[in-house]
Amino acid sequence: MRRPAMRSKIFVRLLLAAAFLQIFCAAPHFLGEACAAARNAQRRPTEEQREFSSFIDGFLAGVQKERRIPGMSFAAVHNGETLYMRGYGVEDLASGTQVDPERTAFRAGSISLPVTASAVMQLAEQRRIVLDEDVNIYLRRWKIPDAFDEPITLRHLLTNTSGLDYRELETAAPTSADELAYAARLRKTFPARYAPPGRFYCPSNMGYALLGAIIERYSRLNFDAAIRKHIFQPLGMTSSAFSPNEAEMKNLATGYDERGRTVSYEYRYDLPATGMSTTAADMARFMAAQLAGGALGRSRILNSTFSGSMMRRHFSPHPKINGTGLGYLEKPVSGLRTLQQRCDIPGYSGFMMLIPEKNFGMYFATNVSGIDFSGEMADAVVKRFFPPSGDAGSPSPSGATAIYPDIRGFYRSNMISRSTAEKASRMFSDQIEVSLGESFLTVRHTRKKGAPPTRWVPAAGSDDLFRRAGEDGAPSDEYMFFQRDSDGLVCAAVIGGVENTYDRLKTYESHYWQMAMIAGFFAAAALSFLGTFAGAAINKGKFPWESGLRSDTELWGISSIFCAVQITYALGMLASILLVGSEFRVFVPYQVKALFLAPLAGGLLLAWLWFRLLAKLLNPDYHWLEHAAIMSIAFAETGYMFFLADWRLLGFMF
Repeated sequence: MRRPAMRSKIFVRLLLAAAFLQIFCAAPHFLGEACAAARNAQRRPTEEQREFSSFIDGFLAGVQKERRIPGMSFAAVHNGETLYMRGYGVEDLASGTQVDPERTAFRAGSISLPVTASAVMQLAEQRRIVLDEDVNIYLRRWKIPDAFDEPITLRHLLTNTSGLDYRELETAAPTSADELAYAARLRKTFPARYAPPGRFYCPSNMGYALLGAIIERYSRLNFDAAIRKHIFQPLGMTSSAFSPNEAEMKNLATGYDERGRTVSYEYRYDLPATGMSTTAADMARFMAAQLAGGALGRSRILNSTFSGSMMRRHFSPHPKINGTGLGYLEKPVSGLRTLQQRCDIPGYSGFMMLIPEKNFGMYFATNVSGIDFSGEMADAVVKRFFPPSGDAGSPSPSGATAIYPDIRGFYRSNMISRSTAEKASRMFSDQIEVSLGESFLTVRHTRKKGAPPTRWVPAAGSDDLFRRAGEDGAPSDEYMFFQRDSDGLVCAAVIGGVENTYDRLKTYESHYWQMAMIAGFFAAAALSFLGTFAGAAINKGKFPWESGLRSDTELWGISSIFCAVQITYALGMLASILLVGSEFRVFVPYQVKALFLAPLAGGLLLAWLWFRLLAKLLNPDYHWLEHAAIMSIAFAETGYMFFLADWRLLGFMF
């Protein structure tokens, strides 16, 4: 009975030995294929890197030569790895030190926003804050005024839809100590509310400064230390800081303006929004973590849910309008959805772009102001390495909706202060004029010379949505949407994306009426001066053909003094802007504030002019035509006072 069992065991062992022998003999073949596959896998990224580096080097070399850029730094990541990184030019013209992407830091400007937003999301992930709760819950020293029924939430601040006024006045700090103490000054520098939250996109750096103060409260560290501990250290961003120390300042590239002049380091009261300094290598780590759901290797700053939430759309007035994430702006590039932020502060320029769909990120920085070729660069990179698929399809047909006449009028960028004298700095900024055709709109810029008017046709889905018509008349993928208030009145126009939001202007706010009021005032001033001298001559009998006629020199004199005061005020303001205009970001000198007494004194003179004019209106000693002329001048001067009030130049509004 044992022999069959023994035979079966021997048979099984022989089969196993044969199988093992077959595998052993075939192993070299399989190992060879595996090794070849590994070599190919290594070769493909290398080839990709070579192609990408060759393309970027050629592109940036041309830009650097054309625009005379001292130094640049670049980094790109793809699929969690650094695709390419390099420095170009010098970090300082005097020393000639070459830019090193691992060591040389550049100021990041608004590229700081996603970093601050990440720290806020860490608190949300820990359930220490709730994004949709009233932000006043998290404030101790002061509260945001209840100017509207809806409270401002943390999400509103993160998306720049809080309805806070735009502000640049006194947002720069005089020293590093003042910069770190920005939270204590927030109550003074915090802008007024101009609109209900959640309605319009309007950048508010002070809104992000408030988020930074909340981060400080919960971390019990100053903002720079909190970000270093919770963002920079976990990601290995060892060369980044919001308040660089002495050693880090030595690695900061020298900033220059467009003329090549050195720009001093500017401390900021809106530190969490604009204050970061970083290197290309560190930004590569941050971008890789953002694209990988908040993780970099074994380190994690956010879970994938909260990290992914930062990159999804949180606000847009219409689905066809590019919106905003948390710290990012949406912008399509050759059909791909990208998330971007730009740097544009004194001495530095740059931008960052993420393409979540392709797991790709790109960062660029330079040490000169006013350089922006982000659109060209993004478009070139996407078309070369991520070309759109052939089945992208053509734009959907335009709708046959009606065009409502109330959208006709003038619009101005909403990046303007509405509550302070800073508004006057945008007095001659560009406006757009929307006029109606038979079945289209025409949009014309009033201040951009050489910019041709564009034509827009109605788009399907909304009566207030339009699509730009191309040169051949076919609709493009660029949309314009007109927002309405709670009463159904048009209050804003958004072109392409929320960053291009324009406020609807009243008729008298258009450039034509503004220039008419200025011209009317100077005409009134000329007539007042002429009338004063002519009246004095008439009363002295120097004109024989006017014998027996008296001139009301009192009224002419009051009007002349009023005009002289206002002209002196205007010249004083112009001189202040030319001499110390850049210092207004730090503080407004008392000498400049004293100038604002002039229009108030002018107001008293104008009131006295009207009082005396009405008192003498029926006096037979003076000719009625003279009083009619003075009344016309008084009306022009009154219009000028309303002009000053509209631009927040009547009073002490800082």
